[in-house]
Amino acid sequence: MTQKSRPRIAVVGAGVYGSAMLKCFAALHKQGLLDLIALAEIDKEILDRQAKSFAIRGYADYRDMFTHAGLDAVAVATPDHLHGEVVLAAADAGLHVLVQKPLDTRSARAQQMIAACRQRAVMLFVDFHKRFDPAHMRLKSDMQAGRLGKIQYGSVCMEDKIVVPSVWLRQWAARSSPSWFLGVHFYDLVYWLLQSQPRRVYATGHRGKLQSMGVDTLDSVNARVEFANGASFSFDLSWILPTGFPSIVNQQIRMVGEEGVVEVDSQDRGMFSCYADVPESLVINAFGAQEYEHPVWGAQVQGYTFASMIRFVELLRAMQSGAVTLDELKGKYPDGEDALVSTRIGEAVDRSMACGEWISL
Repeated sequence: MTQKSRPRIAVVGAGVYGSAMLKCFAALHKQGLLDLIALAEIDKEILDRQAKSFAIRGYADYRDMFTHAGLDAVAVATPDHLHGEVVLAAADAGLHVLVQKPLDTRSARAQQMIAACRQRAVMLFVDFHKRFDPAHMRLKSDMQAGRLGKIQYGSVCMEDKIVVPSVWLRQWAARSSPSWFLGVHFYDLVYWLLQSQPRRVYATGHRGKLQSMGVDTLDSVNARVEFANGASFSFDLSWILPTGFPSIVNQQIRMVGEEGVVEVDSQDRGMFSCYADVPESLVINAFGAQEYEHPVWGAQVQGYTFASMIRFVELLRAMQSGAVTLDELKGKYPDGEDALVSTRIGEAVDRSMACGEWISL
């Protein structure tokens, strides 16, 4: 990138999160902070619709886009098990990368991705947006100040409505699980809060409901992770909440230390709605993702879901201006090495469920 140019960014994948990325980058484009250039998507109908909606060029093949679109960076929002090949191709093309969590579902391939980005001196930013939730940021600050004392134990729950695996992700839910799709969020968050490596994992899982609906995947996972600093955390994860549950996701974290306790309820944040044109009442997390109309720039976005994407762009622009180097940013964003920790936990959860024993890391 030249000093006077704006980052030229494209997106690979236009599903739920790919669409969120397009909205975020389009909003920043209107502010003059970047140029949203292109989209790669294998579904032609979706590709044509989204390319027209955002006034960008569409590509059926991301490799063709990397070669011809003149990009500086790419955001990857493919299904989890397909992240690897896209990130490796982006690194080979010399592009900075924002990739959805998990970095990969295999640690060996994740290490290849990390090595490829390091070799080409490009940023590998993993979109762990839970780190950008203001409540989690406050918890992190209190922990750093010693207000909780030594952490002894904690618990997490993250649960999706059944519509997520049975409808939204039906084509590839069998390649995933509540651990990989949901748990990775909180595996990373707990690691980031504790700043301690996981040491061993024990997990159990349940099947039945989704199998009866023709989706061959786990309904729920219960995992316990012990960390090097002595803290022990339980993770209750599922994606079979009934359709009538008032939010797409139910999620909380609780942490107990020798000097304090903190509970963050990320689902029930005080906004309830019931409208005549909606068949059910809703509990809305307006802190996560909100779209609004700006008087100057038009359609804009805010909330911690978008904050991590915006941070990626901020870092790109800081490097572009010469204010900071990639090496100087080490440890200041969720990078590949950070993401490798949650991938290793996810692998250990799978192995523990398969053998019924504790798995050491």
